[in-house]
Amino acid sequence: MAQITVAQHNSHDFSLHSDTVHENPFMVNLSATFQHESGQTIENLPGFYNGDGEWVIRFSPTLTGKWIGRTTSPDADLSGVELDEVVCVENDNPNVHGRIQIDPNQPQRFAWEDGTPFVMLGFECDWLFSYHQADPKRCREHVELIHSRGFNDIVMNIYAHAGFSSSLSRFDGVVIPGTIYSPAQHYVFGGDNDNPDHSVLNIDFFKDYDQLIKILHEKGIVAHLMIQVQNKHVNWPKRLSSEDDLYWRYVVARYQAHGNVIWDVGKESRNLVREAGGHSYVLDRINLIRESDAYNHLVTVHDSEGSSMARYSESDDASDFCSDQIHLSDVGAYNREAICRLRARPKPYLNIEYGYELGAEDLKTYRSRTTAPWQDVLQWTYALYLAGAYPCYYYSNTSWDLIKFEPEPEGWKRYQYLKDLLDQIPFNEMEAMNDLVDNGYCLAKPGEMYLVYLPEGGDTQLDLTALPYRKDEVGRLESAEVPVTGEWMDIYSGERLAADVTPSGWNTRIQNPFEDKSSSCVLLINVD
Repeated sequence: MAQITVAQHNSHDFSLHSDTVHENPFMVNLSATFQHESGQTIENLPGFYNGDGEWVIRFSPTLTGKWIGRTTSPDADLSGVELDEVVCVENDNPNVHGRIQIDPNQPQRFAWEDGTPFVMLGFECDWLFSYHQADPKRCREHVELIHSRGFNDIVMNIYAHAGFSSSLSRFDGVVIPGTIYSPAQHYVFGGDNDNPDHSVLNIDFFKDYDQLIKILHEKGIVAHLMIQVQNKHVNWPKRLSSEDDLYWRYVVARYQAHGNVIWDVGKESRNLVREAGGHSYVLDRINLIRESDAYNHLVTVHDSEGSSMARYSESDDASDFCSDQIHLSDVGAYNREAICRLRARPKPYLNIEYGYELGAEDLKTYRSRTTAPWQDVLQWTYALYLAGAYPCYYYSNTSWDLIKFEPEPEGWKRYQYLKDLLDQIPFNEMEAMNDLVDNGYCLAKPGEMYLVYLPEGGDTQLDLTALPYRKDEVGRLESAEVPVTGEWMDIYSGERLAADVTPSGWNTRIQNPFEDKSSSCVLLINVD
């Protein structure tokens, strides 16, 4: 038996072949169980057919040291195969931390498998798969661009067929070369969308998708994979048919070895609920994913019912975290609704598509009551974080089959300012505590860290009674016994100024130092 070396949390493909003639090789069951020298096992890791008589077991070791694996299959040529011994070594990629999970110490926050907190800043780019098929080099460059601006999570479809750009009237009859990416060059099933063969899958589609997922994995970007989308004209298999199960199991088998993956039953899954007359199909798909996933990735359902402010559905309750689509009117509404969500369930809350930022050229793609300039969408983003929730940014020129990164939107560098700020705070340990301020919104770990957001600027009065104080002979507070520092940041310009903080208990007044005191800003207070 040969020996191979694999870095921890990276994947390795074991290739197997069979001389058995199968009517449909996609329907051949194959799995493997791996055992670490410590005794820990990864059981029933499913394999997948990769074309030309090849089946693949894609394995990612979770512990350093030696692993051995053995296959199981009804095909005798694929069963009982002793796989090459894996020697797992330390991973030297600082972006790779294992699987994305729920923080075991903070059930409403995310963390990587190695314990590194993960403060999600999502970016929706549904047609990224199609963009990569058409131009992999530029696709990679643009993934690196948005990552450099602070985004660390991409919401994307496995497949979608036709988007809003299919009607040229959306663009006032103007065709913009090299920006429309529907339909994709590779179809996900056999045949085409008009005459699909759902009993087979297009291997070329998935081999290209492999490369895209690897790019995201190397950068430490979470791939939030929407396994189905219900409003982009895809001719999907009949619900609960063997072909339907084949597609779902295949996707999970092929990508579960990547730790940066999140499974989402589907974009705007409220359409599935309407079609089925309830949540039965969505709940069945959640169970199928979990049965097929040996690595136990997070599972969620986007927009399970629609217009579900401050409410959870059966599908939300069955998910590891809630990923909804809530459109509201202002900063306060977003903050309040997210706080209500987090108060109702001990799980993370992600709002996807809360605001549609207008594209640089104002192309006539899509409009809703929350289509807005970048300043408004940025303010709503801060409001979600100050509630302890997670946002997913939406840009009108990159979120559908129209993908146009140039010119770079004005708002993107402001998200870089935001991400730099988030990196300074123990977000996973902080909670929304708006009662601590007389103006704005507050996220706090009392006695240690306070983040105050003032959407309309101004001064603020902060409750710092959690600090230890020296007291006079009658018990009045004199001075804090610990050093306290503060810094202001204008969320538009990124300008930072020191804060003059003299802790005085409940009514500690902190004055805004900016020339334009009405500009939207944040105040960060750190207790050393």
